Amino acid sequence: MSKESTPTYPRLKYLGDMPIETFLKDYWQKKPLLVRQALPNFCSPVSADEIAGLALEEGVVSRLVIEKFSHHKNVENWQLEHGPLPESFISGLPDTHWTLLIQHADTLDPEINALLNAFRFIPNWRLDDIMVSYAPNCGGVGPHFDYFDVFLLQGSGKRRWRVGQKCDASTALIPDLPMKILQQFDTQEDWILEPGDLLYIPPQIAHWGEAIDESITYSIGFRAPSHSDILLDFSEEVASFTHEDERYSDPDLQLQKHSGEISADVIQKIKSILLSYCDSDEKIAHWLGEYVTRLKNEGSEAHLPALTCEDLNRGNHCQLSPFARCAFQLTAHNANCFINGQVWYCSQQLAESLSSFSSFSPQEFEGEDKEVLMTLAEAALLVSPGSVCG
Repeated sequence: MSKESTPTYPRLKYLGDMPIETFLKDYWQKKPLLVRQALPNFCSPVSADEIAGLALEEGVVSRLVIEKFSHHKNVENWQLEHGPLPESFISGLPDTHWTLLIQHADTLDPEINALLNAFRFIPNWRLDDIMVSYAPNCGGVGPHFDYFDVFLLQGSGKRRWRVGQKCDASTALIPDLPMKILQQFDTQEDWILEPGDLLYIPPQIAHWGEAIDESITYSIGFRAPSHSDILLDFSEEVASFTHEDERYSDPDLQLQKHSGEISADVIQKIKSILLSYCDSDEKIAHWLGEYVTRLKNEGSEAHLPALTCEDLNRGNHCQLSPFARCAFQLTAHNANCFINGQVWYCSQQLAESLSSFSSFSPQEFEGEDKEVLMTLAEAALLVSPGSVCG
């Protein structure tokens, strides 16, 4: 889906009347917060019909959750279907108790993507995606918890949100379900959200949303890679740079009393090998920048008209495509700018201009920076600011 112009959402400096600094200090990863009219006069960028249309498309990550009415929740209560969904299936749904969810919706529609700007008070690399959900009356995905922070923005209609207890891996779930639904829910807060209202939920806090009549909700989620994911990806990265000559060796080996013993010296040798691959801040930063800027839904992105090298030579203002992922790391001399999992070596000024996703003139840059801009243009990663903000 592509649109010629989209609304602009400035980065939030306040949540209601609360400065962002106060939110980060007192609420971020600590406790929930409801903000009435965080985005005043907000109108949903997409309609229920558009959401249903996305669920029909190949390459779009969609899910349909159906709750079968019962007074006792058990394995028969919930049905999960993954997209793409047949049109006949959607048209045959009941009037109540189901939810349609579109993951990575920010990569599919420019107007949804524009919402990311409002939440860039959190570092770029932590922003994950925007999920949009449509539900008729009583639709929801049941009481659950996530391991990441999420802002729940009401787009249209109303939705009741209940906030519950803190959970962890030992929290009991209803067994034999295709979804992780809590066996017990301890309601601590109970709110009804209207368009423009925003609810922040920290990691591991139980929450339960149910539509009141028809409802569209935008879930702005944040990346929180597990230690397992970090270790696996980093080890794969460093292993790719090793060669056959690098082996365990022990030229100082001495006769042991027991041949079955793994000695303390061996443990230290192995430890030194492992530490040698993570003793460099530069090496870790390079891996991290590539890791956190990789596209998760590559191949299904919406597109805006890209600028050409000729446009840059004419001095046309440009900006990095809002569908790109970008972060940078300062070095001793300049900056490493990471875009969609690749690194670009440039000045701090250019890295800041690109990662702010705002308009700048290519005439401000020369030398290696100009070459970077030309290469980005050839990769269709630079767009006209006029195509982004209406």
